[in-house]
Amino acid sequence: MFKFLREDSIVWKMTITRTTAENGEDVETYGIQIGKTVINDISLCKHDIQNFVRRLNRLGASEIHAFELVEDFLGR
Repeated sequence: MFKFLREDSIVWKMTITRTTAENGEDVETYGIQIGKTVINDISLCKHDIQNFVRRLNRLGASEIHAFELVEDFLGR
């Protein structure tokens, strides 16, 4: 029997960080958070990170694999 997380029991969240690019322009970068694990500056594309977070929650991904999951996401 498979156990799926309900939509309202979100574990993974998207983070937003404002930073200054090399050209002096302010930009927002997006990352992920689960528990005490925070990985910022994964992407400039909000939509991509939103989809990534939805997938992580839907599949019930574990916090201990956070960095490996990001590596896989970036390697796609």
